[in-house]
Amino acid sequence: MILVAQDDRIELILQGLPEDEGRVRLTAFMNQLQKLSGALQKLDRESHDGKSASVFQIVELSYTNPTRVALQAKSIPPYRDTGRLVVERLKYVTDALIAGDSLSGFDAELLEDIRGLAAPVGRQIKTSTLVFNGAAFDLTPRVVQLVDVALAIEDECEGGLEGALDQINIHQGVNTFHVYPEIGPKRVTCHFPSKLLDDAVAAVGRRVEVFGTLKYRAQASFPHEIAVTSIEVFPSDDDLPDWDDLRGRAPDATGSLSSEAFIRGLRDAWD
Repeated sequence: MILVAQDDRIELILQGLPEDEGRVRLTAFMNQLQKLSGALQKLDRESHDGKSASVFQIVELSYTNPTRVALQAKSIPPYRDTGRLVVERLKYVTDALIAGDSLSGFDAELLEDIRGLAAPVGRQIKTSTLVFNGAAFDLTPRVVQLVDVALAIEDECEGGLEGALDQINIHQGVNTFHVYPEIGPKRVTCHFPSKLLDDAVAAVGRRVEVFGTLKYRAQASFPHEIAVTSIEVFPSDDDLPDWDDLRGRAPDATGSLSSEAFIRGLRDAWD
């Protein structure tokens, strides 16, 4: 019998394969925890304008069949009540999956983590279930199918994208960062080749324009991903010249006329 988690806890309940007498294999267990951790961190950032507001603690662990891990969010000051927001967003995406609703509005990397939780079911583990605040969500092959359809690339084109560059990941050659545009998509995942590693690292926290192959999901108005071929970093405000810096830069701009006479001539031309 599965007990329903309360108090904004999130439980992952796993059953091993029959040939393993219901015990969960270590590799499968580690994969499930990694994917769940990734999903919760993304939901946490989505709830707090892209910033991490929580750490997730193990508050209960049972290795008897089924294996159960209970997690609970602990707020990072000055944030408060972060766990409830994470659970609400988790329920929002799982409700959409259960109902078969469109997933076009959800973050692609979040959907990939959820797919990663469901993909081993039937192969490495018998069942996998998320339980949170009165809801139970079974991770099944149907979840994999729905996410695959949602993440299918429908269109690609060459182009550029402007925004703030952040959240770079170069671990084990992943080579991704995110660009946060001022208009359009909330963020775009950018994959870059190793030859652009120095450029990408130097651009963290800066405003950039990235160029490459923009990728669109079905029925999406904005790209969610770009295969980057070049990165252009815009100068920061501190690097831009002010009026004092411009003084005397073009001493011959008015020719033989004084500045006053030059301006007077411009005004006469306007009349």
